[in-house]
Amino acid sequence: MYDEDADKVKKALEEIGRVGKNNLDAMKAVQDFLRRERRMPLRLLAMQVLSKTKSNHQPTKGTFKKPNIFECPGAEKIKRVEIIDVTCPNCHKKGTASVAGFENEFTCESCGETIERELDESCIEKCPVGSECVGPERYRKYMRGREKAKT
Repeated sequence: MYDEDADKVKKALEEIGRVGKNNLDAMKAVQDFLRRERRMPLRLLAMQVLSKTKSNHQPTKGTFKKPNIFECPGAEKIKRVEIIDVTCPNCHKKGTASVAGFENEFTCESCGETIERELDESCIEKCPVGSECVGPERYRKYMRGREKAKT
């Protein structure tokens, strides 16, 4: 299943999704693939295949195993600090800002006014252990930013 050719991998994943319903070996193979694969389109397809092959029971918070930070792209993105190019809507000066993935507000270095940015949707919103993955404070800040984006 590991190949440089994304089309070959895609076909293999689709075949597993078609015939692998409730097959523990198929689920294990897809989970192993997810641990190694870094190409996001293939990771997303693998997650869809995994959801097709699983039985329909949803794990509860008590039975759900918290993923390793390097296995969870949503938590990794939330924890990562980004350097972004910004133009302040108040003073109109261009600059850069260092912003954590969970922050939707930061301060302009020129005028000191607060700049808001829209936070993208993340898997931690739906994950039963999302707040544990990124930490309760980051989770609260992220969810506040998402609520502002929805309104």
